[in-house]
Amino acid sequence: MLTEGFESKRENIRHFYAYFLTVILVLTGVASAENSSKQYSGGNPCDFIDSVEFNGTAANESVLWQTSIGPRLPGSNASAQLRQSISENLTQWSFEESSHQRENFTLTNLVGTYSPNNSTGQNVVFVAHYDSRYIGERDENETLRSQPIPGANDGASGVAVLIELGRIIPSLDLQHDVTLFFTDAEDQGKPFLENTWSYGADAWVSNLTEEYKENISAYIVVDMIGDAYLDFTRVSSTSDVLWDTVTPIAAALGMIDGEVDCQGNNGLSIYNPDPGAERGVIDDHVAAHNAGIPAINFIDLNYGENAAFFGGHWHTHNDTADKVSSESLEYIGSILELGLRTDAWVWNHSEVQHENATLNSSENEQSVNNEQSVNNEQSVGDEVRNEIQNYPWLTFFGGISIAMVLLLVVLLRWQIRD
Repeated sequence: MLTEGFESKRENIRHFYAYFLTVILVLTGVASAENSSKQYSGGNPCDFIDSVEFNGTAANESVLWQTSIGPRLPGSNASAQLRQSISENLTQWSFEESSHQRENFTLTNLVGTYSPNNSTGQNVVFVAHYDSRYIGERDENETLRSQPIPGANDGASGVAVLIELGRIIPSLDLQHDVTLFFTDAEDQGKPFLENTWSYGADAWVSNLTEEYKENISAYIVVDMIGDAYLDFTRVSSTSDVLWDTVTPIAAALGMIDGEVDCQGNNGLSIYNPDPGAERGVIDDHVAAHNAGIPAINFIDLNYGENAAFFGGHWHTHNDTADKVSSESLEYIGSILELGLRTDAWVWNHSEVQHENATLNSSENEQSVNNEQSVNNEQSVGDEVRNEIQNYPWLTFFGGISIAMVLLLVVLLRWQIRD
């Protein structure tokens, strides 16, 4: 009786063990298919670089005009004037405003959409905050620290890039949507209080439908990118995969030291693509990243010659139009334009369809295998081995699965001894 009970127990354990392996296979297969179903693929930037139209001088003129109308504080006349100017000048775009209450003010986001007739529905979102800071708390002159700053680089530079890009986009013959998102109240945060920044972006993202979020293939923020001494790195809470699409574009434009541009010249030290150089910053990308949207942020955190991290002219009354460079604006604008021209930020449809077909086929096969596993352990074992051979991407998940299986084996053997 003891022997028969022991053998029965071992038989049940074998069946459960096989079933467990199959479940692991199904889960890792689904996860792998989902992770690989949306892959960025773009053309060679050097094949398109001669077509780039972005005009840094025109963008710089926009910075000068924005600062001339005064501080663009939420609810101010200058803020409304800027929104009106954007909408009136980008006539091929469809604009909507949305207002939200935050703290003791009303913020207004401006969202422009361009959707070609043959759009796939994918959406590349470009983001810049159009408000300027309400205080210059870092100014050397203490009497000015409670006064709003001009915000030439911190606000106007990103807006200028998006406006100039908006002029070009309708002529690019794109096959996907593009959104220009001008956020309000990004820079109204209280010093040293983390949850008082990026109100506009947070309000917009929190009101998106799941379907809308799923269609965003890239959410790209540009902020403080007009510094004449332009340099930037990756920032935290962003998509590494999306950053990887930027590297060949920046290299083609001669922005990476040690990489040759399209003319064969060594690049400048403007962009450092090394993930180890990543910096942390609270900005308009965070809400999107937290919502599962692939997001990155072009931001120069060293404003001025030899400026320290979050130093120099940042949040001071020296943030004026004369500190902003047409060349720097053109570098950033050209990255964005080349990214669109090369389709660097849209998903490859053939890969999506292939992976979805593979996923559906795998799910159907595994459904049959799961039923067979209850009655035929050997069949399950053969199927597991075949699946492992057919899907080399299981290597990554194999380590995790093996560790779980070994743990299970130890527990089961312990139970058998008892």
